[in-house]
Amino acid sequence: MRRFLLALLVTLIACHSAVAGPPIAGKKSAKAAPSKPAKTLPHPAPDPKLPYQAYAVADAADMRILEGLNVNVRWPQASLTKLMLACVVMDQVESGELSLTDRVRVSKRAEGMGGTQVFLKAGETFTLEELMQAALIESANDAAYAIAEHAAGSAAAFAERMNQKARALGMIDTDFHGVNGLPPPPGGHDNISTCSDMIRLAQESLRHPKILEWTSTEKTTFRDGTLVINNKNKLVGRLAEVDGLKTGYTRRAGFNLVATGASGERRLIVVVLGSPESKIRDRFAAEKFREYLAN
Repeated sequence: MRRFLLALLVTLIACHSAVAGPPIAGKKSAKAAPSKPAKTLPHPAPDPKLPYQAYAVADAADMRILEGLNVNVRWPQASLTKLMLACVVMDQVESGELSLTDRVRVSKRAEGMGGTQVFLKAGETFTLEELMQAALIESANDAAYAIAEHAAGSAAAFAERMNQKARALGMIDTDFHGVNGLPPPPGGHDNISTCSDMIRLAQESLRHPKILEWTSTEKTTFRDGTLVINNKNKLVGRLAEVDGLKTGYTRRAGFNLVATGASGERRLIVVVLGSPESKIRDRFAAEKFREYLAN
């Protein structure tokens, strides 16, 4: 009987080992080597249950992030793109390559831009400054395209300059494929960035007084005063501290915002990406400005 029980015990142990598989490695050998975090692909659409997909609050002086969530998540820029367009243009103005008084002739391609526009017609001419105002205040896609063609010869060449500028600023998670932020054609790619990178872009924008001047303008006119253009950033004029910069929207991106405001010696940058509604986005950003710029 004792031999029978011993044989049975050996059989059961063998069966258990076959089913359970190989033994688990100890802690030291099982620990995987650290790897770089994967770049998050853009979400197909903002989650309506959340006020944002990502946000960051930063000190404009040193870009130190004071608080945020998903600050390195890559997200479609939409018309935030126009901030980089403005920075590249202002670099060319400061170098003497361009002048804000240059006359820019509108092409047929620029005339055909969709979305928000100032209804440019092929063959018309406007000063570069007039078109910059239209692009940054009204967020006019046709104006941005006409600027890009004038500044670099083609929109594709200008987009490459935008990417070069992004690399120079250390915006390692940003890619530009278009010059105005419109949704890409079938098979194309959105302009992509992150909260962290947009803070860098906002700080660079603030280095150019003209960009802050344009983006702080609540309302002005275009086409010899016949067309009123209004700032898409509704925090300008509603919140005393806020004096720029830019909003963006596409169905895929949701409602984006890069805003700046100051009180006393402190200047703040607030980035909100992927909000389901502009009012939700603006309310959230306003709360952050009040919280960090309170006297």
